[in-house]
Amino acid sequence: MLDPQFTPRSSAREYGAPAEQRQRPMLWAVAGLLMLLATGQVRAATATTTFNVSATVQTSCSVSASDLAFGIYDAASATDTTATSTIAVTCSLATAYTISLNNGNFYSSTRRMGTGAARLAYDIYRDVGMTGIFGLAASALGVSGIGTGLAVNTTIYGKIPKNQAVAPGSYSDQITVTVEY
Repeated sequence: MLDPQFTPRSSAREYGAPAEQRQRPMLWAVAGLLMLLATGQVRAATATTTFNVSATVQTSCSVSASDLAFGIYDAASATDTTATSTIAVTCSLATAYTISLNNGNFYSSTRRMGTGAARLAYDIYRDVGMTGIFGLAASALGVSGIGTGLAVNTTIYGKIPKNQAVAPGSYSDQITVTVEY
């Protein structure tokens, strides 16, 4: 027969188990949860996709030029008056281009600067020896190059021939630089 004062004991604490044994089940549960989280086993579902990345590089060029300033021309001088200038062309990498110059505003068998009705002859050359006139690309007098993606400088050489009988004054002209690519 059962003792009426007997009540079954249901936990280790009630049986007088040491505190260490009473905490062990909880530690194992926490450790298991941490392991699942650390290994990525507990996750939400995932979905993936891909996308393309693209760009089109267009062929392009830009051009700038510094003024060709001769300074003072002495009509009585025994030598030609010379000056240099620079044309800077920036074209996309590996782009072939040709630089050409028009004849200016007062051209008549040669380039000329003007002041009023007076004219002062000059010309622009592609080389330091001033033997190759820098002109229109269509007449094969332009300068060609290949774009590097950076500015490429081309020096131009100007000359006012000596012994021109011209009136004193401030002479000028305007040249258009064209880059074909």
